[in-house]
Amino acid sequence: MKIILAGTPSFASAVFAPLLEDCAFEVLALICQPDKPFGRKGELKAPHTKEMLIQKNLKHIQILQPQSIDSVFIESIRDLKPDMILVVAYGKILPQAFLDIAPCINIHASLLPQWRGASPIQQMLLSQPNFFGISAMRMNARLDSGEILGFSYLANTGQNFTLLCEELSRLGGKLAINTLKNFNKIKPLKQYDLDSSYCGKIHKSFGKVELKSAKSVYHAYLAYCEWPHIFIQSANGYTLKLFDVELVEIVQSHKEGEILDIDSESIVVGCLMGSLRIGFLQQEGKAKIPAPLYINGKRLKIGDILS
Repeated sequence: MKIILAGTPSFASAVFAPLLEDCAFEVLALICQPDKPFGRKGELKAPHTKEMLIQKNLKHIQILQPQSIDSVFIESIRDLKPDMILVVAYGKILPQAFLDIAPCINIHASLLPQWRGASPIQQMLLSQPNFFGISAMRMNARLDSGEILGFSYLANTGQNFTLLCEELSRLGGKLAINTLKNFNKIKPLKQYDLDSSYCGKIHKSFGKVELKSAKSVYHAYLAYCEWPHIFIQSANGYTLKLFDVELVEIVQSHKEGEILDIDSESIVVGCLMGSLRIGFLQQEGKAKIPAPLYINGKRLKIGDILS
């Protein structure tokens, strides 16, 4: 089977990896986002999927990084004559003319029709269902609304974003292979918009938390532990990021940010409902340091308010 892969981040790489080892598939090309400036120096950084192919020395697979999916690019893909196109977190809306080239299968990290859109894994972690899942879908021109071809799921065991991405991408790779190989045998399942929910791109401001509900803050930490991280707004005007956060309890009432305990490795901070253990803190513009060291430097003690 001749296939084209379309995807950009590390999650897509993890889904694509087992297909590259499966002799049933001839991968013709990878479509990914253009290299983008990174860091203070603005040096160009390649997408993770592109880096993966380079590291594996798979020179026979074309790497295509169009600025836009225009008619010229679409014709170049049509000329490759793929049997199927597999899309995982490509990062741009694909027009109908592209979708008409060959059946386009999307691996989406939610149990559709829940959490259509750009940040389903974070939204699942914020909402904390009993099960997390990943879906295979026949793409159409509407966002994540195509017919469902299959899904896999796993139990919620307290995963954070990093771990859940790893687990879902492994499931996604198996689901992709099964869906591609059995495409003609699968009876598609229509999605119903009334059951749908949506999520957009994550912005830095989403990481701001208030110490009202320890459970809500902890769920935000699980969702945003890679980026943008969670932070509180200090009364002194700067932001303070919280790292290595654990949920201590969820029922006792405290002052917002009240320091309840300090030991050699962490501090316990109270919320209006519940409390949290925090291992590291990072004041805006400064390095991340152990929370007890930060507390000592600010001359704070048990009973004071974290700031």
